[in-house]
Amino acid sequence: MPTRDVSRLLHASATGDGPSLGSLKTAEQVAPVVRLPAQRILELSQAQVLPHFRIDGGEPLFSTPALKAYVRQYLTMECPGAPLPLDLRPIVVSPVERAVPMVLTMVRDRLCEWPEIDLPPCVYFLVDGETVLYVGQSRNLAARLAQHNRNGRQWQRALFLPVPESELLRVEREWIRTVRPPWNRAGLIKDVS
Repeated sequence: MPTRDVSRLLHASATGDGPSLGSLKTAEQVAPVVRLPAQRILELSQAQVLPHFRIDGGEPLFSTPALKAYVRQYLTMECPGAPLPLDLRPIVVSPVERAVPMVLTMVRDRLCEWPEIDLPPCVYFLVDGETVLYVGQSRNLAARLAQHNRNGRQWQRALFLPVPESELLRVEREWIRTVRPPWNRAGLIKDVS
């Protein structure tokens, strides 16, 4: 904090307009209130960025209201998000943590492990070890996987790639052509479930 700002704050304190010495807090004390780690508060005060006080050159001390106002004005950013289509429900999916078959490694960071909830339209992969057994598409993955189960098919994992509904058929065909899974018959792609 520039010297003139400290002088202004100290003058305000002396006139009763600013914080009293007893109200000043350590970084550890103000950290939970301003939602910053104490270490970060200390780093920013060392860089003379955060408003703070020092008594006889000691550790930085903070006025909670002044620090809250500073964090709100200069360190807080609103992230408004983006509107969702009406037919798309937000879900939280987990990225794939285990290894995936080699043919899927180029999209590994976009694949998600199949949770047992409703999902957006997707192209899905039925996997056994390193083998992609089947590539399909669906607007209702849970129902489609249940249908595979009723047909006696067994696999270890189901991975999916969220895809806009208008692109399902094209993306599915490309993956079938690329992967050539044993359960897909060449050229036969069923309607979306």
